[in-house]
Order: sequence, then C-alpha cells, then structure tokens
Amino acid sequence: MKGYIIYQSIEAKKNTEFIEKIINEGEKYSISFEYVPYEEYQEHAEPDIVINRTRDYRTSRFYENKGVAVFNPAYLVHIGNNKYEAVKYLSEHLTYEIKSNKWAANTWFVGKQELSSLLDNEYLSRLVSNLAGSPSNDVVIKSVDGHGGNEVFLLENGAGNTEKLKDIVEKLKGHDCIVQERIESNSSDIRVYIVGGKIYAAVLRNGKDDFRANHSLGGSASEYKLMSSQKSYVMKFVEALGGNKIGMAGIDFILTKDGKMIFNEIEEMAGSRMLYECTDYNIAADYVKWISLFV
Repeated sequence: MKGYIIYQSIEAKKNTEFIEKIINEGEKYSISFEYVPYEEYQEHAEPDIVINRTRDYRTSRFYENKGVAVFNPAYLVHIGNNKYEAVKYLSEHLTYEIKSNKWAANTWFVGKQELSSLLDNEYLSRLVSNLAGSPSNDVVIKSVDGHGGNEVFLLENGAGNTEKLKDIVEKLKGHDCIVQERIESNSSDIRVYIVGGKIYAAVLRNGKDDFRANHSLGGSASEYKLMSSQKSYVMKFVEALGGNKIGMAGIDFILTKDGKMIFNEIEEMAGSRMLYECTDYNIAADYVKWISLFV
C-alpha cells in the first residue's frame, strides 16, 4: 500500500524524526509511506492511506471524498484545531453523566470583529462575573487556533486589569478568541495520548514560572499513570469524539488542586517528542501498526 504523511513544510522541518519513524515502521507492514508537503498534496497521485498532520480539515476532506483512508478525519481535525468548536462539540456529544458535573471551564466566544468590545469595562465586568463569579477574578483569554501555549494569556484581577487587557487584545488582533474562568491547578495538566480510539499513555506537565504547563514553554513532563476511575472518565471523552475514528491525538485535562480532571482542549496534531523523552513508548510504531490493522 502507498501512504502519504502530509505536513506544512515549516512543520516538517521540526518533525523530521517523526516522519522518518513513520516511514521506517510502514515498511514492516508493506506500507510505503512518503512525506508530501501540504503546499502540493493535490498534485500527487492518489494513495491508499494518508496521515494528515497539517491542522487543515480540508486536506482530510479532500481524501475522504476520494474514498482514501485518512487519519485524522476532517471533523476531528476541525474541532481539534479550534478550541471553541471542541467545547461546543463535546457539550453536544458527552453523556449526561459527565455533563452533570463540572467538566470544562466556563467559556465565552469572542469573534475577531468583537475583540475590542473586551475593552468596554461594563461589558467586561459583566462577562468576567458570569464566567468567574466576580468582576475581579482571574480569567484566561486565548485564540481558538493557537498551539503550544502560544496566544494564551492570563488576565489577573479580571476587569480591574485595564493595561494588561489592552496588551492582550493587541496581541490577539485578527483572531477569534475565547474567554474562560481560570481553573486553579498549580500549573499542572495531563496530556492523554489516544491511538486508535484507546488510551495509549498519559503525561503530567508542570509549568515553570508560568500558569501554562506546556512542555514547549519550559515546563517539566513525566509519565502519569491514570487510575481506573480516570481512565473511565477519559474514555467518555474518547467515545464522544468518535472512538476508533481517532487515529492519533491528545486530550488535555487541567489537573485541579483537589485532583479533578477538567477538559482543556483536544490536540489533534499531538506532538510525540515529550512522550519519547519521558517514557519508553514508541507511539509512531504503535500508530502505524494500528493503521495497518485498521485499513
């Protein structure tokens, strides 16, 4: 079988090792993978299998319309690269059992055209009160399409921090955004890796001098062993997201001070560098093995 692994050129340079692993593992299962740049994928002959690592759902749809097996599917690429769409999708697909308790931060969408409305003190005070309980409580403001902790900002003291807010609005100009209550967490979160619709591994990330826990921002990472109750909880999210329609992705949960897991975001194009650094898992090998059995 012929397979493509598609990246944007700039991303491919940062992920050459992962691309090589996919190509090498494919040979074990008679799948001839090759890297194809996003900028020219439509010019190539039709393959049997596509691993879409572009964050562009239209790439997946292009192949889906041709009957090609593509991972991840278009709907998952879409919601996995738009933080607001992910929350919306899960709110419609999660079971009542999960939604009857707090499962995500209170969230409000602000389109790029309305971003400057946050500078209206009356509007912001009302918004922060509704999200976080008081106009002086902390909120997090982030673009819907940022990655690696970029374009994520903490607005401390909520509506009372006018100068910081001006700076945030300026930095987020041109982006659709969400405003969320801040979940107290000691800057800790859990990345749960999903392969083939099953929990593959989990990593605990701790922020370093930052409310964000992202490894790419200098945070530490270590393997995290999920308890059976946590696995059951996470699987409710996996099932809501389509089960084995998920090829490889990450689901991030904020770990609260009292040990609860609060959904943060789906990382559809989950990076594996952190997993290789702190565990003995070979996710590329296991991902390709699953693909070979799936198709």
